[in-house]
Amino acid sequence: MINGFHMRPKINKVVFFFLFLILNFSTLLTLLTLPLMGADFGDDNSVSVENSDPKAKEELSKNLKNLSKIDTFHYHQGVYAALYGGGGYLDSGQWTYTDTKGNIGMGNYGGSWGGIGGLKVGYQYKGWQIGHSPYRVTEAVEFDGFYAGYSNPMNGYIGTFSGPVFHGSSVTPDMQLNVGIMTINSLTKLITPYRFAPYIGFGVGGGIVTASNITGIAPVGGFDTSHSSTTGVFVLAEIMGAEYYITDHLSVFIEGKFIYFDSSISIFKNLAHFNVMTNTPAQASFALGNFFQYIGVAGVKYVFW
Repeated sequence: MINGFHMRPKINKVVFFFLFLILNFSTLLTLLTLPLMGADFGDDNSVSVENSDPKAKEELSKNLKNLSKIDTFHYHQGVYAALYGGGGYLDSGQWTYTDTKGNIGMGNYGGSWGGIGGLKVGYQYKGWQIGHSPYRVTEAVEFDGFYAGYSNPMNGYIGTFSGPVFHGSSVTPDMQLNVGIMTINSLTKLITPYRFAPYIGFGVGGGIVTASNITGIAPVGGFDTSHSSTTGVFVLAEIMGAEYYITDHLSVFIEGKFIYFDSSISIFKNLAHFNVMTNTPAQASFALGNFFQYIGVAGVKYVFW
């Protein structure tokens, strides 16, 4: 007390400000958090605000269902085996003919339908995820072997030249072709969260073609029903298909292939009856042009581990 007056303690302005903040902290916190009411924080610290729009809620429900599908399907890396069957169409370029009697010939292979049966053994990789999506790009390498059988009449002419004039007769040669193809394939697949996986690929390999029951090649009744000839060919393949996973390990697939034989098939044979009037034998060479196979198959595949 000074001169009869009591002195009131002075409160510093800074202290007063802090006291104000402390006393009103709860009010300020409520005000600051109002914009985030109903917000959902993700694992990546992102925030999504609740939307009352019915369409948005419906879309969210669909996305949640899709996520449940993703969680239940696990694409496995590992060794697999597959069996398949189907059909194919075989086409070829022109055929040519020569023999030791001086005859020459040329014609067209009309194309033929046949049955297909084959198997695969391969390895599929885990692959790479596309960004943050549930889709994945993977690779697979496989051995692919299949058999096809074809039989179809051909048409053309065989004869001789007298100067510039060709003297020939119409022929319809026929033969049975048994084709065995073996290729190493590289496949690129798109794995989706719906157990569906489309793919494309290519293959390189070889084949064995056996021609048998060759008839009607030589003019005037030449034939040879017992002869057969086997030759090897170089093969290129283009592949497109899709598979659906019934379980994480078991899938079914459909596949289309385009097969190209890079070399012609030459058949050397002895004609038992070159001419029905003289019954003299002859040796002939019959060559088919490059082959094209169009194949469609369906099969089942199992991933072991």
